[in-house]
Amino acid sequence: MVMVFLASFALLGCIFHSNLYYQIDRKDCQFTYMQPKFYKLLGFDRERTAFAGKYGLLLFRDQYDYRLPVPASMLTEYANSVYTIDKEAKVQPLGIPALFIPGNAGSAKQMRSIAKEASKYYYENLAEGQRDGKTSARPIDFFTVDFNEEFSALHGHSLLEQAQYLNDAIAYILSLYQDERHSDPNLPRPTSVVIVGHSMGGIVARSLFTMSNYQPGSVNTILTAATPHMIPPVTLDFEISNIYNTIESFWTRGFQGPDGPLNNVSLISIAGGNLDIVVSGDSGNIHNIVPQTNGFTVFTSSIPHAWVGSDHLSILWCNQIAAVIGKTLIEVVDARYAQQVKPLEERMEIFRSRFLTGTDDRLDEESTPKEEEVIVVAEIAHTFVTSESGLVFPPRSGSAYDPESDAAHLYIMRVPVYPDIDTFNLLTDHTLGPDSRLDVLVCTDLLVAGRSKPGSPTRLSCHYNTLSAIPMPSSPSAQSLASHSGRSNRGQEFRFISQRLMDLEDARYIAILDRGRKMGDAGFLIAQYANEADATTTVETSTFGLLNDGLRVHGFPERPTLVSTLRLPNIDNSLLTYTLNVDRQGCHVPERFSPLLRQSSWTMYEDRYAVNIDTKPEGVDINFHGDMPYYERIQLPGKKGIELRFWMDPNCPVPLSLNLQVDKYGSMGKVVIRYRMVVLVFTFLVVVLTLRAQFRAFNKGKSFIPFGIMLSKLIRTTFWRFSLLLAGIAFLQSLLSKPTFSFKNLTHTAPLSAGNAAEEIVHGSRGSGSTAREGLGHDAYEQMIQARIARSESLFSFIRLEDALLGSNDAFFWFLAPLFFQVAIGIVILIWALLNGLVLSTAAILTSRGVRRRVITTIVLFIMVATFVPYQFAFVVAVLVHIVSCVRSLLVAQTASASKAQVAWDRHHFLMSIFVMFFLLLPCTLPVLMVWIRNLSVQWYEPFSSDHRLDYIAPFIFFVEAITDGAMVPRTPEKGYAAVTMGLLNYMIVFLIMYGVRYSWQIYFMSRIWIVWLLILQLKDKDFAKGFTKAIESRWRALSRPSQKRK
Repeated sequence: MVMVFLASFALLGCIFHSNLYYQIDRKDCQFTYMQPKFYKLLGFDRERTAFAGKYGLLLFRDQYDYRLPVPASMLTEYANSVYTIDKEAKVQPLGIPALFIPGNAGSAKQMRSIAKEASKYYYENLAEGQRDGKTSARPIDFFTVDFNEEFSALHGHSLLEQAQYLNDAIAYILSLYQDERHSDPNLPRPTSVVIVGHSMGGIVARSLFTMSNYQPGSVNTILTAATPHMIPPVTLDFEISNIYNTIESFWTRGFQGPDGPLNNVSLISIAGGNLDIVVSGDSGNIHNIVPQTNGFTVFTSSIPHAWVGSDHLSILWCNQIAAVIGKTLIEVVDARYAQQVKPLEERMEIFRSRFLTGTDDRLDEESTPKEEEVIVVAEIAHTFVTSESGLVFPPRSGSAYDPESDAAHLYIMRVPVYPDIDTFNLLTDHTLGPDSRLDVLVCTDLLVAGRSKPGSPTRLSCHYNTLSAIPMPSSPSAQSLASHSGRSNRGQEFRFISQRLMDLEDARYIAILDRGRKMGDAGFLIAQYANEADATTTVETSTFGLLNDGLRVHGFPERPTLVSTLRLPNIDNSLLTYTLNVDRQGCHVPERFSPLLRQSSWTMYEDRYAVNIDTKPEGVDINFHGDMPYYERIQLPGKKGIELRFWMDPNCPVPLSLNLQVDKYGSMGKVVIRYRMVVLVFTFLVVVLTLRAQFRAFNKGKSFIPFGIMLSKLIRTTFWRFSLLLAGIAFLQSLLSKPTFSFKNLTHTAPLSAGNAAEEIVHGSRGSGSTAREGLGHDAYEQMIQARIARSESLFSFIRLEDALLGSNDAFFWFLAPLFFQVAIGIVILIWALLNGLVLSTAAILTSRGVRRRVITTIVLFIMVATFVPYQFAFVVAVLVHIVSCVRSLLVAQTASASKAQVAWDRHHFLMSIFVMFFLLLPCTLPVLMVWIRNLSVQWYEPFSSDHRLDYIAPFIFFVEAITDGAMVPRTPEKGYAAVTMGLLNYMIVFLIMYGVRYSWQIYFMSRIWIVWLLILQLKDKDFAKGFTKAIESRWRALSRPSQKRK
């Protein structure tokens, strides 16, 4: 048993060490600095909400917007930068209302970074336009809620109270804008509020629609950060699970039909990635909740100008992220509409352009007409560039063109008409545009018949700003981090264009304009025509092959090219992580930039950049997030797996040597956040298995074997067989895996990058003349929802194979369940040693004497549970009383005579086994008790209606009282009693195996049933119960055989 304990904890230690220190993003977030002020609105009182004494509503202001919402005489400062607004004051917000919802133990002040960046962007760029009437943009009035750092993730009733309060708060906020003095009379009054939710605040935001006090249309734009949309982070409270089920049911049907209540709602989920060890990025995936036309999930490492991972808290204060979110919110709001935001299609287009910019952008056909200029070629210095050679700027030494000249120069590249050339690629460290030294033009020849010679145009009609250039992290040789401040000056970011030539229509030339040295340094620009298929390599591999030999690709790409892609369609399980080593030796040509890598996943919009990849001896971490184990698999457009896209200087003819290996140690940590509840469930499973073996032996006439001895015996004889059973169940479940739903039917057959997939939904639907609701993403969503509804309405809808054990997974991971089981055995050994040591040490201090007034104590405890304290408090008291009973039983056994010693020791061993079970039930009760104590600290004494159930605690109280009175469970050699005892334990074992991890809160209620049966067995030996039992047995025998009269 000692070896099992050591092995289990060594494995557990390695798993947590891997989770904390391996395959995680660099912490590159920069702080956001501001001078915030908060105004608490006392006018939102008990007349408007029942929770005014528990929560508070505040209004945010910072150094960019110090407009006082009320006259200064009606303000009272009661904390640092926090003021109260008199109840009688008329609050005068003049912007667009937005509301921040903090998460579990979150602060109302956490929104200050995003609010400050939004205010900064507006007042530095748009405020003057508003004064001149040139823009409909307005500043955002950020309201925020003070939940007193309530533990909302631990208690479902608190979530419901927060949701009810927020609907009241939204109604109150909207009422502040109805006064004619407070708004532009030419603009409509606001009818909705923009919502920003963090962590569990995002769940509260989604639950607003399910509450009875929700005002239809008051919420239509929700942005969540690090929110566990799919499953609760801790599944120990049944009410939280019920809330999730209610939300899922409502949102599943909310987008159905033309009048769906959620048709105009957009939901954006931003996940932090592998730095967030509180909420799994997998749980932030909303692609099986919301159609692509209404929302998506994106990781912070994918957001342009951010490109940084974040943990659970830094996702709010990280300046790179806050700046993008703040700017996006300003662009989304629009005071011309009563809903205060742009229509859904425009809204989603802005969200996609700010959060999902891909690397295959096409012409921006929907924007305003581009500036056109006629260029006489003879009047400007120019160079014709052949399509085969491509353009490298600045030219090598020896060229006739001097990049230090102030004169403008035009590089003209004819669009090839060869069928094997289909893409134009460009990479530069210039921002491009009128304020940049370099710009890109798309041109047509005005005088085709008047050319002086073939291929030499004389007059060009050129359009600026036609090709979409997306930002990318720069990769100069001296830089090693894919993270920047977000400023777009040259050298801090790259710009990349990838344009399909078939979309250029009548354009015959692509020209690069150099405005000369007066506009800045030369920097670099590389442009070339290429064939996308030739630059793409697809490698089919297997998990076993990767584990044994890895993947080695030599001479990649086959010929020098600016962009090359490696697709690995079989790498699609997020539990495995990899290390990529890149080698490039012998390149003696000075490179303009170091090789750059972007990793993309096909399950969510998750891109991760790595710069200077050829100078990293430790290799590049390759990891990604995937679908949740208990839900249908959702694939974004394109093939499954991952895509590795490389940017390299094509002037260096030396290819890359790639070596991809599975990071076995780094992969161990991925199971922690995905299967965090399995430790508790399997630990409880080991305890139930041990109890079953103890009662089985006890009912056969043997003594009640001590818990530790029986555990040791099971380790040697039974547990290895049980591990094989778990492995078999997991393997069978993988063969009956859940279906995969894919957003398919793309308008073109070429696979897309993660970012560009979202754009295909919009542009594809436009091209066909259909509405966005009939678009690509909605069709796949409808297919998945209809299948889900059909299953829920079937006769056996309560049997969900995907909810069993660890959820559906690849057959390769059959070993996870038995591995967790072995870890659980080690944890039970430790728990038993600690609890046994606690009782032994306490026995030397306590005695068995004392005045007992248990009847009065029990009645008082029941009254308290029914009126004031939650039943979880009574359970903790019961555990403490049971500890005393264990100590007393030990003292009695140690001093008992020889004739009574065996009985006394049997009772002590029985109590110790029950003590282990009670101890493992504490995680099911302590979280709610923490919430209750927290409420007392803020002077909120309202009882929890769902936690004052006497039937939830009465069996435990009666059992503990009976034990304190010296009761002992009797032997039940009778087949009926023994069958019920074994049947209950077997039921608990089967449930824990099949659904314990998914529905962990059922552990407490199954244990309650077991305790009720132990009480029945104890009453069986009581005098009054014996007579009652005999009467029933005799009556049963009389009914089961023919009477003499019938004969």
